[in-house]
Amino acid sequence: MSCGHPARPNILLVVIDTARADRFPFDGYGRPTAPVLTALAREGAVFTQAFSPAPWTVPAHASLFTGQYPSLHRTDCGSLRLPDGAVTLAETLRDAGYLTAGYTANPWVSTTYNFQQGFEKFIETWRDVPPAGEDTGAGLTNDHVLRFLRWRMEDADARGRPFFIFINYFEPHLPYHPPEPERSRLLRSGADPRRVERLSRLGHPDEMKFILGISDLTAGDLALLSDLYDGEIAYVDRRLGEVLAEIVRQGILDDTIVAVAGDHGENIGEHHMMDHKMSVHDTLLHVPLVLRYPRRVEAGQSIATAVQMHDLYPTLLALASVAPPRGVTVEAVPLPGCGIGGPRRGPEDPIVGEFVGPPVEFLKVMQGLFPGSDLSRFDRTLVALRRGGYKIQWGSDGRHALFHVSQDPGETHDLAGEDPARLAQMADQVERWLHRPARRAP
Repeated sequence: MSCGHPARPNILLVVIDTARADRFPFDGYGRPTAPVLTALAREGAVFTQAFSPAPWTVPAHASLFTGQYPSLHRTDCGSLRLPDGAVTLAETLRDAGYLTAGYTANPWVSTTYNFQQGFEKFIETWRDVPPAGEDTGAGLTNDHVLRFLRWRMEDADARGRPFFIFINYFEPHLPYHPPEPERSRLLRSGADPRRVERLSRLGHPDEMKFILGISDLTAGDLALLSDLYDGEIAYVDRRLGEVLAEIVRQGILDDTIVAVAGDHGENIGEHHMMDHKMSVHDTLLHVPLVLRYPRRVEAGQSIATAVQMHDLYPTLLALASVAPPRGVTVEAVPLPGCGIGGPRRGPEDPIVGEFVGPPVEFLKVMQGLFPGSDLSRFDRTLVALRRGGYKIQWGSDGRHALFHVSQDPGETHDLAGEDPARLAQMADQVERWLHRPARRAP
């Protein structure tokens, strides 16, 4: 390592909130939404089959910070606060000597829900975002991050410690109102400016109206919303570039593990759904995941092995030569392509995404806004289990769906009625998964 750099690598962990994998060029998208992240992917590894363990923010971040699935950490509907007893990634790194700083533009990733555990500095930029602005926190977040990086470079004591920086960029979340130039660059030609402006303000509870089938949104509206969503991805990509540029300027990029992932995706009309509520389709679970660290991760890798987003937990610890916490169960496994030994997820091991319901708070809000609506179909736990090219969407109410996702990645043809034997077999696998014995690490 260069003279004056810490023995352990720095870590930059970036979550692009509500980012679905199929909107990134390195995952096959044909639009230039993320040039910065695409360049970063060429210098490291991109995991083209990365899946979140949960379809929304709170349980997904709890999994990322603990290495556990929602059904183990239990931070989901009905119990939204990360338990005080949870041992987080930030705590483990702090105890190993890391300078830990977290920056979040998402009110769900906040002190309200105990996500500050282990961070010596934890800035909730969402609290200072003007209500009518197009920037939903990325600009303010970068102001803080760049200030931290420059302070550390000038402070001899701080410079002697490696850093762990966590960033949550909130922009791709509804409403989609990207600033220029990203808005115009990714809008289809001929779009009516008044219509675009109206749709750029579409948010809660419009998504609930769409889910309930009482929305007046047209196919053209959904197409424009999709363009605006792409613009948000592109805007975050630009802001990510600013942080990386400062790390390059300081000469520490190759001494820094850079991990960028989506916490979950988004429905923009697919499956008659909008936003990321009460669904475990791959539009919500399939997320981007890029890892750059040239000292251990070979450049130019495109890895199609199915992985889980929270596999970053053991991967980052191993790359940093930090032992996992003792006596704590870690269900994630190190990512392939990183030269890390230890346990691996085998080809027959399931890939799981959980919506641990029932979603009591969501249903209360929907019932209050739309009294008389039949919400019974949403009053359940959902588990997606993928194995052997098939995926079950298991419902705690006995309503399940089955898809041959290797041939039908869009989950358009439900095979539940055509292949009852496979459905029953996979439903049994989910039941055994949910009742897996509790394990504790040594």
